[in-house]
Amino acid sequence: MSSGRLLDNRLTGTNVLHYVFRAPAASPMSIGDLVVVDDQQNRTRFFARITGIGHDEQSCTGDSLDDTSLVISAYPIGCIGVDEVFRRPRIMPSRYSPVRTLAPEDITYLNRFMGEIEVGLVVSGQRPIPELPVRIPARVLSQHMGVFATTGMGKSNYMKVFCASAISARLFGLLIIDPHGEYAAGMSSDFESRGLLHHHDADTGLSVFSIQNENVRTELDMKQLLISHDDMDITDLTLLFDLLPTEREVMNLLTPFPGHDIIDFFVNEDVESLPSHVKTTAHIGDHQDIAQRVRSANPDALRVVQRQIQTLIDISSAFLHKTTSSVPDIIEDLLANKVVLIDIPRMSEVAELFLLSVISRAVLHKYKNVVQSGRAGEDEPHRVLLTIEEAQRVLSMESEKTGIFRQIAMEGRKFGVGLCAVTQQPKNIDPRVLAQMNTFVIMGLADRQDRETIASSAKHDLRVLDLEIQTLDRGDAIISTIGIPFPVSCHVHRYEDYIE
Repeated sequence: MSSGRLLDNRLTGTNVLHYVFRAPAASPMSIGDLVVVDDQQNRTRFFARITGIGHDEQSCTGDSLDDTSLVISAYPIGCIGVDEVFRRPRIMPSRYSPVRTLAPEDITYLNRFMGEIEVGLVVSGQRPIPELPVRIPARVLSQHMGVFATTGMGKSNYMKVFCASAISARLFGLLIIDPHGEYAAGMSSDFESRGLLHHHDADTGLSVFSIQNENVRTELDMKQLLISHDDMDITDLTLLFDLLPTEREVMNLLTPFPGHDIIDFFVNEDVESLPSHVKTTAHIGDHQDIAQRVRSANPDALRVVQRQIQTLIDISSAFLHKTTSSVPDIIEDLLANKVVLIDIPRMSEVAELFLLSVISRAVLHKYKNVVQSGRAGEDEPHRVLLTIEEAQRVLSMESEKTGIFRQIAMEGRKFGVGLCAVTQQPKNIDPRVLAQMNTFVIMGLADRQDRETIASSAKHDLRVLDLEIQTLDRGDAIISTIGIPFPVSCHVHRYEDYIE
């Protein structure tokens, strides 16, 4: 194989994590370029990423600019010895070792670390490397993933590419809720846009549950989405509404009762007639047990909870059903390692969170039972990833609306249940939750505090990549995952091109 282009024979460095070399001023060097240092004395290859470029004015002779050179700073990402084992750099290359660009054999070696879920191509500086796709290992996804992207940086395209790879690989279940109606068939305002239903493996690897009318569902081969009264848990109210302590007391009193009883009680009973510590008359109705349970509760709080349950019924009327539920079918598809898309165009944020809470709770319960019953053998591990858009709504430190999601963040990995938290504001995510995430996808963050928050939580040192993160273009990302021993720069595939 041919070697990479030689850049310099004068490697110097201040410490084991900082290399300095020079390159001709005409060299097409850029931040993020990958280079190799060949330490021929110790028979070791060092891989490094360029983190700084400056002019070396002292190298200029006379008036000619041809003799000037660039001073390049680079951060080592790993090294390979004679045993071909990739290690973190704990030694320095020999002084004056040659520095060159990547050669084909280097690219072949780096391919070893890639997993199965392809999302784009490794970028060296400004140049994608076609022979080196970025593939996230499926085994790490139950250990949570964060997707951090400001508006317009290509987050939706990334998620569609990620879903497309999951559909093809069938190595884990993936749940995604779409309140905008763009994932199933593409955006109607863009005739070139394609959705997950256009994927060539959609018939076997994708399952769509939708609230759209029967004609649309039949045309697009989508299933009707239904959530039953028993799928609801009274604790869902804490996620959907701001509750006072007296209202939380009512919620705690009602925790033992199934959803259909709670809904029927508050819809059909008059809370004004309930017995209380000052009313000794017996309650006449179909739910004596609930009536006796809440008799000590604040009457105003009872009325508020009654209104909240009625509001929940109203906003969920498109999918809420007294007895029929799609949740068992959703879980069955996730256990079959399908991508499950919940298509709820034009639904409110409250309805979206309600659906996500109901399904997530059922998934955690099912996967926990599978693990604890010993039915998940080593040959067939079950993994699932649950996506939360605008995750700061339910995963911030201050928010009391955490519901089932914080529980999954803290203990879900033990049962193969991971969260994919998508947010524009990582600084507003509880640091304890961020610390549980072992895969970060960073797609351009202008806010310094956001970048510092991510750098302090990532499993790789991302502080040296701060300048590169600031200058990411739309569709580019830095991906840090424990499945790959170094952070990679990635140009995310355009979804419409990728599914071709």
